[in-house]
Amino acid sequence: MKADLGFFLAGGLLLLACLLKLPALLRSRDWLLSSICALLLAGATVLFGSAPRTIIVVNRITGVPNFSAPLVYCGLTGFAAASVVLVLNWRGGPDKKHTRRLSQRIIVLSLLVWALIIALYILGDAPTERRTDFDVYYANTPCIREMILLYLLAHGAAAFTCSRMCWRWSHDVQGTMRLGLRALALGYVLHYVGYDAAKLTAIVACWTGHHWDVLVTGVAPGVAQPSAFLVAVGFILPLVGRRSEDAIRYWQLGPLVRVVDGVQGAPGPGHVPLPWWTPGIRLRLTQRQTYISDRIVACRGHFDRRVWHEARAAALARGAGGKDADVIAEAAMIAAAVETHGSTGDRTLIGHTVISRKVPPPTTGDLAQLSRALRTPVVKDIRRRHRARPQQSMRADTPEQPVLVRYLKRGE
Repeated sequence: MKADLGFFLAGGLLLLACLLKLPALLRSRDWLLSSICALLLAGATVLFGSAPRTIIVVNRITGVPNFSAPLVYCGLTGFAAASVVLVLNWRGGPDKKHTRRLSQRIIVLSLLVWALIIALYILGDAPTERRTDFDVYYANTPCIREMILLYLLAHGAAAFTCSRMCWRWSHDVQGTMRLGLRALALGYVLHYVGYDAAKLTAIVACWTGHHWDVLVTGVAPGVAQPSAFLVAVGFILPLVGRRSEDAIRYWQLGPLVRVVDGVQGAPGPGHVPLPWWTPGIRLRLTQRQTYISDRIVACRGHFDRRVWHEARAAALARGAGGKDADVIAEAAMIAAAVETHGSTGDRTLIGHTVISRKVPPPTTGDLAQLSRALRTPVVKDIRRRHRARPQQSMRADTPEQPVLVRYLKRGE
């Protein structure tokens, strides 16, 4: 019963992870999510099928002693090979043909391993039903011995390859993606070290006259539960994390949206408040970013370099670093330009030194930084003083006008 519980818990973890992503799968029909759910479901099926109680049922239904052995072996090697193919295509690369060729070779090799496992089982003789120690009990039986070694080597090679790929890839990414890949790497290395190596060691011990059956009956099943948990977390965390990061970014842009709402006449739809669990968070995030960028472009003619320098100096005086001071200065300049635009419409105030009519809108990452900068005391103070200061256009005979006229005639 205890052995059954370990397998059922491990399989249940994979099945739970699959069920948690099922609603998102039904909504999005994303191929990657479909592949991950299929892999998790296959892994859960293999673990359920590896439980001693399930082995008894399968053997009784088929009427063949140890019929579960080749089924479980094929399931384990197939799961490991499918994991390699999934990670290979998940990462992608510049040469898609090379990735496709590698995937095809892995699939063909996996099918060949399946065929050999079934053929060796048919050629061998395993009349005595063994539920938990099949590997060591038949470690010296011709053909059955080769079948066991084949599946352990194939499963171990695939698990080691997948672990190595995930670990190397984790160095190139950040956030939840890195955490997920490292969980996968640890989960698959547990397959390789805790499961395959333990069973191979016990088999070699049998060949030398020793009895280390506990490695097969205790150690190998014991790593199934933590390994399954890590694999489930590794596949799900990047997908959940990506959605959560989009929702957080959407929420962070709120202050900047409220500031640029004062810009009239800019293209793009208005913003709509969106809970983080709404299915279209990525689309709505893009909508909000576009909404902000369009309104920054619309008021760009009112950018005042004096506001920028004033805000930057104040931020530096408060101890901000150079990059942080630049972001604060840009946020203050945009906020002031929005208010100026609201009071003058599309007319550019001659008294303001325009930075450039071709200044591109900030990037997506900068938008979040700008939104956070709006909450700083420097920006709040400048916005308050800017509202109190009357907006007056300079006359044509002021000293700054000829310079500005030449500046604008260059088309900038």
